[in-house]
Amino acid sequence: MLLSNFKKTIHFLHLWLGLFSGLVVFILGLTGAIYAFTDEIKEWVYKDRLYVEVPAGALRLPLSQLLPIAEQAMGKDHKISRGQLSQAKDRTYMFRALKVDKKSFGYWNYYEYYYKVYLNPYTGQVVYKENAKREFFTVVLALHMNLLLGDNVGHFIIRWSVVCFVFLLLSGLVLWWPKKWKRKQLKQRFKVKWNAKFKRLNYDLHNVFGFYSCLILLVIALTGLMWSFELTTEKKSKVLSDTTQVTDVMPADRILDQALKASPETAYFLYNFPSAKSGTVNVSAYQSDMNLYDRVQYRFDRYSGALLQKGTEFNKQTIGAQLIAMNYDLHTGSALGLTGKVLAFFAGLIAMGLPVTGFLIWWKRGKKPLS
Repeated sequence: MLLSNFKKTIHFLHLWLGLFSGLVVFILGLTGAIYAFTDEIKEWVYKDRLYVEVPAGALRLPLSQLLPIAEQAMGKDHKISRGQLSQAKDRTYMFRALKVDKKSFGYWNYYEYYYKVYLNPYTGQVVYKENAKREFFTVVLALHMNLLLGDNVGHFIIRWSVVCFVFLLLSGLVLWWPKKWKRKQLKQRFKVKWNAKFKRLNYDLHNVFGFYSCLILLVIALTGLMWSFELTTEKKSKVLSDTTQVTDVMPADRILDQALKASPETAYFLYNFPSAKSGTVNVSAYQSDMNLYDRVQYRFDRYSGALLQKGTEFNKQTIGAQLIAMNYDLHTGSALGLTGKVLAFFAGLIAMGLPVTGFLIWWKRGKKPLS
């Protein structure tokens, strides 16, 4: 009796929380599935802006020569905040100018501007200038993160919808759990009856696919909540640049040269330009194009170029720090390479389908028996 009442309560909560969060979960599943292979799709669709021909015997121009070219291409009203400096010989350098209003409502108000300039690092030629605010994958990511409503409103809705989704996954597992582990019941729990009538087929799709994807979706949802509740946010460093030696010249070449010598096997550097006068130049050395967790972070004095701080390499971090560092890669599946991305893609499709099949179960309830 007690178990029966418990399951009825779980079923009630599962139903209404599913109806409450279903549309958001559908959007998250769809956009998550699309975003799973973003890098691979960009490699194909944006090939002309990502790759250059390497002249025989040519060397890359110094960063100090490329920066003014990128700044001129951006325009004086768009301040460069980051450079992505690939160490692959045939890749362009990408510079980004981004300014957002986190208190605004709506996508078009959130981004005050967002531009990317791709340069040929051998000639300094502007290969492509992109208004990233209108770029497809930027819009998909914003839809995934805040429903195109801005951080204050959209992020709040996303956060609590994902909390509901975690409960739905756990409660769904409780409802899926068979009373008796006999062959007939197990067959119904583990196998879709493809030749059944629509009502039974829909129930099986919800029940069976929900079970098989439960663990993967839990990892994706919980890592998403880690971001949402800012549990992966790094503490602001107390290391500052020495403003007593202020000059108009940023020693970009010296900084990049030190980072290259310290991390010679780097796939690409993210070179972050400081906004405050006392801010440091933060350089992240990513050791792989596939994963974000395997990186080393450096902080340099923006005026002298002196190395102020070096982060701990991934394999030397504590287990807790490694899990935090891997949060993005676990969320997208890239922690397991291509296999993980495939799993994340199909999990996204299943997550998109669960609210639909769940709604149809509720809508068709009591109308016809399952067969």
